[in-house]
Amino acid sequence: MKVAVMGYGTVGSGVVEVIDTHSEIIKKRTGGDALEVAHILDLRDFPGDAHEALFTKDFNDILNEE
Repeated sequence: MKVAVMGYGTVGSGVVEVIDTHSEIIKKRTGGDALEVAHILDLRDFPGDAHEALFTKDFNDILNEE
């Protein structure tokens, strides 16, 4: 299951960290469905972040995700 995180402050970055850190536990609790962070929406830049390729500043990128 793909998810988008709206904002990468304290809460948003924490959500991404929990999804990454506990992916196997989440998979077991959802009956085998893994969560995948498809996009992170934030107006700021985060150069060097491990999830740098997932960042977007345009909400339409999330809406048009297939």
